[in-house]
Amino acid sequence: MHRDRLIVAVDGPAGAGKGSVCRAVAQHFDMAYLDTGAIYRALALTASRHGLEQPEQLAQCAASLPFAFVLTDAATACYTAFLDGEDVTRSLRDESVGQLASSLSAIPAIRTALLGFQRSYGGGQDTVLDGRDVGTVVFPEAQLKIFLTADLASRAKRRALELQSRGEHVILDEIQRCMAGRDARDAARSHAPLAIAVDAVVIDTTCLTLEQSTTRVMGEVERILAIRDGGDPST
Repeated sequence: MHRDRLIVAVDGPAGAGKGSVCRAVAQHFDMAYLDTGAIYRALALTASRHGLEQPEQLAQCAASLPFAFVLTDAATACYTAFLDGEDVTRSLRDESVGQLASSLSAIPAIRTALLGFQRSYGGGQDTVLDGRDVGTVVFPEAQLKIFLTADLASRAKRRALELQSRGEHVILDEIQRCMAGRDARDAARSHAPLAIAVDAVVIDTTCLTLEQSTTRVMGEVERILAIRDGGDPST
């Protein structure tokens, strides 16, 4: 890792607010941003479209995945996901894609194949990444690790509202059931499970608004930047 590069690793379960918070942080501090879950979803979408099922096939595909996560509107911190030149932003948010991505992420060969992409993202630029093992596996040396969490009911309601805003029909109980199953798989997998890094700052967003969650994280980033730049972190 570049000596002066700041890595902000934000982990946590689905629906805790990682994506929205990290995009706002990246915009505010002019950092590169990567939703690490997007690359697993891109692989899941590819596997679904091309009928890839064998771990060896999937790992080979992951090693050369034609995926790019591009900032398309700096004013609103809007990022667009491209898979082999196709805008797949909406497709990646499908629940079926998310469930398959969670299953594929439990395969060690796939996680290893995607590590290089994540670690090289942003080059020497300060970078914020959100996912489930960023602070524990991808960047264990990150200067700032944050674990965002919230209770299951709150996270399911947030995901339901997100889907409804896109005009999709939702069944809250089904979303909560799927989310609970995903939580269990992510926490139980033997390779790179969802876990809180020992030096992570834990923020429970259950009773926080998005603005409040973002402000909390920005405060932590400002503290680290002050230390790096030789300032007083208490100011």
